[in-house]
Amino acid sequence: MANADKPELEEPPMSLRSPVWEHFGFPVKYVNGERLVDKTKAVCRHCSVMIGYVSGNTSNFLMHLKRHHASVNITSTRKKTTVIQTQLPLAFKQTFAGNSDRAKAITKAIGVFIAADLRPYSVVENTGFKHMMKVIEPRYEIPSRPHFSQKVIPALYEQTKTAVVHELSKASAVALTTDGWTSRATESYLTVTAHHITPEWNMVSHVLQTRPIYEQHTSTNLAEGLKETVLEWKLERAGIKIPVTTDNARNIVNAVSEAGLGPQIGCFAHTINLASQKATGLNQVSRVLGRVRRVVSFFHRSPTAAHILESKQEMLNIPKHTLIHDVTTRWNSSYDMLERYLEQQAAVYSALTEKALKKNKEISTLSDQDLKIAEDVLEVLKPLKTITTLMSTESTPSVSMILPLQTTVLNSMVPSEEDSPTVREIKAAITENLKNRYSACHDFLHKCTVLDPHSIFYSARFKALPHVDDACRDRIYNNLITEIETMKEQSEEATAVSSSPETGHPEASSPPVKKSAMAELFGELFKTQMGNKPSFQLVKEEVTLYKAVDCISLDSNPLEWWRTNESIYPHIAKLAKHYLAVPATSVPSERVFSTAGDIVTASRSALSVDNVDKLIFLTKNMKV
Repeated sequence: MANADKPELEEPPMSLRSPVWEHFGFPVKYVNGERLVDKTKAVCRHCSVMIGYVSGNTSNFLMHLKRHHASVNITSTRKKTTVIQTQLPLAFKQTFAGNSDRAKAITKAIGVFIAADLRPYSVVENTGFKHMMKVIEPRYEIPSRPHFSQKVIPALYEQTKTAVVHELSKASAVALTTDGWTSRATESYLTVTAHHITPEWNMVSHVLQTRPIYEQHTSTNLAEGLKETVLEWKLERAGIKIPVTTDNARNIVNAVSEAGLGPQIGCFAHTINLASQKATGLNQVSRVLGRVRRVVSFFHRSPTAAHILESKQEMLNIPKHTLIHDVTTRWNSSYDMLERYLEQQAAVYSALTEKALKKNKEISTLSDQDLKIAEDVLEVLKPLKTITTLMSTESTPSVSMILPLQTTVLNSMVPSEEDSPTVREIKAAITENLKNRYSACHDFLHKCTVLDPHSIFYSARFKALPHVDDACRDRIYNNLITEIETMKEQSEEATAVSSSPETGHPEASSPPVKKSAMAELFGELFKTQMGNKPSFQLVKEEVTLYKAVDCISLDSNPLEWWRTNESIYPHIAKLAKHYLAVPATSVPSERVFSTAGDIVTASRSALSVDNVDKLIFLTKNMKV
């Protein structure tokens, strides 16, 4: 009658001395994840029959054994081994909690959970978390909060950092972005991210560090922070400078130069924001934005007004969209506010004429002239809005996009006869602010554009450089050839040094490679012919061939194109890996701010700066 699936039984305590307890145990069941032992019944270990139990009375158990299991041996006392068996779970629990591989794996997994999901260290002390761990593994004892903050997370950080340093060491060139931010605890941090292209032509990004800045944000102090980053993460490469993308603040721009890095690339999203704010700051535009802002604020703070607006939207068959309030530091939010207001203008006007809202004298709708200005603003700023959206949605916008996009904006700002005075003023303000941007790094950006084989906003490819004249275009390609030649010479010198007898390299003493019969016969002849063609000429022919290739589509990935064509243009491909890895914006560093906001919350504002750095690093780099 033995059951294949025997129920879980609780071992009777040693205080129950009757020998029948060798053959019975108390049944166990789980209710809502909680383990419960029923001591009003006992279960036969031989046939799983359940028998009622009244404290101290085991005669029913003895009768059951004699009737159904006559062959079993009922000894005079419980076996001593039973004592050992009942003690095993406690002893095992102590070993499990401290030293077993299983316990270590669970502790590490909790550390991964804290870092990857941005959980506070205090989660290990929460009632719900403790209950969950008790159900999952009752034998496991959760370590204290300091154990995770002082041992587990630092160990995960060192493990992940080693992997990141190893991956960066394989990159032929690295580019950086950096930006600063302030936490809820009013502590200033400088975040640095690194970007490179792998041998397989995949773009890889790492958040390297988020370190506190205790002194003033002078260019000298920021430069020291950048130099420490390069040294700590082993980013230096012989003969190759490290480009850094930052915002346009003067202190960080100078810091890049003082740190011996560069060129410094101004974040294109930030540059567009500055140019657009020149337009939104004009008197007439600012006045219209202020009037719209007051209307939006009114509907946001008044439940009655919001309800009336919703009813008017339904009545006029206008989309039930809420009005958008702008953020003065983000020009595109002002664009969105104007656009939404014009969409809802009829419903807003109808709502404000209701008797319940008429008494508010400070709120009024826009005049026809104001509406015309709002429409003109949206029309003129539309290209900048499109570019801002592109910069925000692209996972890794390359610096090769900057000059073509800058040219697109400037072309759209050329005045026409139909322009109103307000439109002409907006175009002039944007052009004045944008036209001289990037003049310090024009040559670098031109090379980046040349090396990007796909097109955005142009019928021709970036590398065709439709926005420059023939003389400038020829100079850029000649500079490209010169740089390839310089890079080749440096590579040959490095190879010669590494293979010289003084280095003790094993290649120095390797036996000569055995030549094939064809090599023996024609080797010298072909060697002579190839020797007649200078290296410079070979590179020039490769560049000429690259210039003649047809363009790729708008949606194509330039790195995919290079993966396929690297063998055809091997010298240009090496440069492409250097230049196309440079981000067009400092958004990678800025995105850390939102992550940091999730880590340094109001309830965790006292988190140490070291823990902030480690948690952000793990959240962005740890592979789960």
